[in-house]
Amino acid sequence: MTDRGKNPQWKPFNFTKDSVIIIAVTNNKGGVGKTTTTINLATGLAERGHDTLLVDLDPQAHATHCFLDEQPEWNVSDLIMGRPSQAPRIVLATDVPKLDIVPATFVLSETAELLETRIRREERLANALEPLSNDYEHIVIDCPPILGILTYNAIVAADLLLIPVQPGAGAVLGLDTLLNTASELRDEEEVPYRILTTMFEIRTTRTNALVEELLDKYKRRVLKTVISKSESLNQANLASKPVSMFARSSRGAQEYDELCTDILRIRIKS
Repeated sequence: MTDRGKNPQWKPFNFTKDSVIIIAVTNNKGGVGKTTTTINLATGLAERGHDTLLVDLDPQAHATHCFLDEQPEWNVSDLIMGRPSQAPRIVLATDVPKLDIVPATFVLSETAELLETRIRREERLANALEPLSNDYEHIVIDCPPILGILTYNAIVAADLLLIPVQPGAGAVLGLDTLLNTASELRDEEEVPYRILTTMFEIRTTRTNALVEELLDKYKRRVLKTVISKSESLNQANLASKPVSMFARSSRGAQEYDELCTDILRIRIKS
């Protein structure tokens, strides 16, 4: 973990699947529980004893506000636009043991515009995370709800795309576009990804059947865990807290704990 106040000697980046796993939580459709999933997955992994870094890549900065009360001096824009050696000073500790954060601020929108003019602009985040890779087992990236340059950076950096999908007629709208874009950016025929069903209404049989039908094409990549609609998650979001810190015994907390189990079982090929 990053120890602010010290100046550690960072080891060269040595990528193995036994070291760090970078997970980009993304969907170019808003309102699907993307940031909620990022916050609770990162918190859950840390609570299980895994050194975890949350990277807030959304200009709305909701994940940042969940863990930091004050405006940070350094933010993810500095990480992307600066030298990789600056990365350690941008990482901040949170109140959750073993969980650090690279925060976002509103200037990230300007950063996205600046990135459009840069060479190899989709690789900036991947390069910037290299000095941090040996300090963490998991890096979880919260992406903006748009398929633009910031999301492209997350896709290139990630080992796994985690795609929250809300039940409904538009559940898979844009999913093929996202996966095709990821394949093109990474020059891979099939990018590793998993689909997480969120905001699930347990008592609605018709909706359950519709979800199964809509996701049938992707069923091999749909996670067993389902995140239900619950008052505990609503209240935790309003309080800007991870649900495990707000209502540990609630259904929402239990389901996100199950998501952590699912994620830790995934083995990604090098």
